[in-house]
Amino acid sequence: MSPSCADVLASEDVYQAVGSTDMLPQPGRLTTIVFDGTEIVIANVNGKYHAIDGLCEHAGGPLGAGTLVGCHLTCPLHAWTYDVTDGWLVNPALGQRTKSFHVRVIDDVVEVALKT
Repeated sequence: MSPSCADVLASEDVYQAVGSTDMLPQPGRLTTIVFDGTEIVIANVNGKYHAIDGLCEHAGGPLGAGTLVGCHLTCPLHAWTYDVTDGWLVNPALGQRTKSFHVRVIDDVVEVALKT
């Protein structure tokens, strides 16, 4: 489990183009996209982009409508809080995680690794 803001990249990631840089959020903000049937929330944490599954593991709440403080994203339904850098649930600390996806920008194209 990672209570801090981790930034670990997996070498086996397969990146898919999901849009242009115009769709990226400003620092401290979120944006939600749907790609290949998966809702994904992209968070901008101090200029670095991170992505996690768009639905809370607890009750399916829309994480894109949540609150981002640092690297912690809180679900608007029942206040479950995730670390957007790795998907780990930090509150309550139950040893669970949601799907997380690495994000990269190549020229003006946003790519997300959908197999992490």
